[in-house]
Amino acid sequence: MDDTNEKNLSLALICLCAAELVMMVNTTAFNVALPNIAESLGAGMAEQQWIVSSYNLVFAAVVLLAGFLGDRLGHLKTMLAGLGMFVVASAIGLMAGNVPALLVSRSIMGAGAGVVIPMGQALLGILFHGSELSRAMTAWAIAGTLGVPFGPLVGGALTATLGWRGIFGFDGVVFLAVIMVIHMNVPPMGGPHQSRSPHVPWASVAMMFAGFTLFSAGLVNAQHGALAADAWIPMAIGAVLITGFVLHDRASRNPLMALDLMRDPSFAACAPALMMLNFSMYGIIFIMPAYLETVLRHGALIGGMLLMPLVVASIVGSRMNDWVVSRIGSRGTSLLALGCLAVGMLTIGAAMWWPGDAAKQSTALIGQAMAGFGLGAGQPAMLTWAMGRVPVEQSGAGSSLLTVFRQFGSIIGVGIFGSIQSGLYAAAFRDLAQSAGQHPQSSGSVTLDFQQAAGLTSATGDLIRQVASRAYESAMTGSFATATVIIAVTLGIVALISRTTPR
Repeated sequence: MDDTNEKNLSLALICLCAAELVMMVNTTAFNVALPNIAESLGAGMAEQQWIVSSYNLVFAAVVLLAGFLGDRLGHLKTMLAGLGMFVVASAIGLMAGNVPALLVSRSIMGAGAGVVIPMGQALLGILFHGSELSRAMTAWAIAGTLGVPFGPLVGGALTATLGWRGIFGFDGVVFLAVIMVIHMNVPPMGGPHQSRSPHVPWASVAMMFAGFTLFSAGLVNAQHGALAADAWIPMAIGAVLITGFVLHDRASRNPLMALDLMRDPSFAACAPALMMLNFSMYGIIFIMPAYLETVLRHGALIGGMLLMPLVVASIVGSRMNDWVVSRIGSRGTSLLALGCLAVGMLTIGAAMWWPGDAAKQSTALIGQAMAGFGLGAGQPAMLTWAMGRVPVEQSGAGSSLLTVFRQFGSIIGVGIFGSIQSGLYAAAFRDLAQSAGQHPQSSGSVTLDFQQAAGLTSATGDLIRQVASRAYESAMTGSFATATVIIAVTLGIVALISRTTPR
């Protein structure tokens, strides 16, 4: 490889990593603004879940279509179109005056992310090979891993200085710059089948989108009871539609999803492992801001800073990835990462049992660090392990399939954490209030309950805030304990699937 080609590849890698970093910062920067949005627009817990889930839902629905089109129309062209969606969505969000307008903006952003992230991974798989692919994927994973936990800090700073609309203004400016830089530096390469007809299998797209939407709606409604008709019926219909989509796509002559890749044990093991990374990440970042900003009353900026252990540990885990993989292999590193996530979740949940705030916060920080190390070490190992098994002509499809699993993890992360947290919080609030001789009705959101308490007399308001704080902490224990069990079960499944694969 000559010096000029190596320089061009380095510039391309930097640009793609920059796009991934900004994308993932945006993904989670919004979470830290949820308490402010709840106060500004009167959004309850269910509406907050939809503000976050709409992004992840459309992301998951679009990502397979993006891989399908990218392999036929060109990965760079498709990626730039996705970045353009972010600019449009930012303008809508900047002017949003109600929750529905905010949902439209977040949905368009989700569509953009569903295009950009798999196309970036696909371009890396085409531009780099062998050991260079491993280094490129590690750099890409570091950018993404940094962006996700770093997002709350950026979002906190913007919310504290400009209000929650400042995040949309930041997005619009940054994504315009990213489009120009990528257009100038990344070569328009793609797979060898770009001349194939881009005829879209709309039946598959519709079934998948409807299935994910109904399943997500059921998860959100489950906060009022998992056995409620408006919870289990949408989830059941959604599961049927998703199953129908898989069966229909497998039999199609023009499939949307490259399911044949799942025959490879390494690829098949990475799919649920990556799903758990996003499940954990989004669960933590959905639950923790309200605890840090509302219960502990730190504000958006400090609340974002208190998520920094997740950031620092993610950096450490990413930097140590090559060293860990060289000793225990990609499979061992992936299993280690899932183990760290499970321990981290358990530690955060157990922290709420401590009697003092200082002990709770310090133990929760340790849990964040454990989970962050798992995220940082696991993502590059899993992506390299999986994408190394994908043929070049299926780069877009393989990347998109992995991204679907990751985004489904995001959807169930927000859905399961949000529903369990909301249900347990409402029950604990009622019991604690009755024990204190009060009978207030919880709004289902700790932020709105604190807002309600501000309009009451001093003594009553203080009591409501104490009850709400204790109820939220109690609910956190249940939420993170449930997450620990889910991750531990997945770890066993991944170990079983991959037991015959090389290290």
